[in-house]
Amino acid sequence: MIEFQEEALIDILDELKPLLTEHWEEIALYKDKIKLSPDYERYLMADDVGVLHILTARDDEKLIGYFISFVQPHVHYMDNTFAINDVLFIHPSYRKGSVGYKLFKHAEKSLKAIGVDVIMIHAKVKRDFKPLMDKLGYDRTEYVYNKYIGDE
Repeated sequence: MIEFQEEALIDILDELKPLLTEHWEEIALYKDKIKLSPDYERYLMADDVGVLHILTARDDEKLIGYFISFVQPHVHYMDNTFAINDVLFIHPSYRKGSVGYKLFKHAEKSLKAIGVDVIMIHAKVKRDFKPLMDKLGYDRTEYVYNKYIGDE
C-alpha cells in the first residue's frame, strides 16, 4: 500500500541519495559538464530552520518518490508564503497509476496546513507532466531557459 508522509531530511538522506541519482540521470542537462553534487549541509540547515518541506511516497516502507519544496514568504510578495518545489520524483515503475496525482494532493494538503498560499512547480521539458498539472488545476505561468556558458 502506498503511503504519503512528511519526513525530515536527516531521517531519509541515505535512502534518498540513490533516487536523487536516478532522477538526475533521467532529467539532467549538460551531464558531461555538470555533475550531481547536492550541498547536503545546506539542505540539512534548511530543514533544521523549517524552510524545507519533504513529503515522501512509500510502498511498504520503501521510498518510491518525493515532493521537496522550499517554503517561505516570497521576496516579491512578502505577505504570502510560497512553496517552491525543488525536486519532484516518482520511480518510473509507479508512474502509470495514480501515485503522482495522490502525491500532489497530499503535498497540497500538507503545505496548506503549514500556511502555504501558492505552490510553484518546475517541470523539465523532456519530462513535462502538463496533463497532470491541468487535472490538478495548476496554471502554466513561466518558461525557464538554460544555456551552458562554462568552459567547453
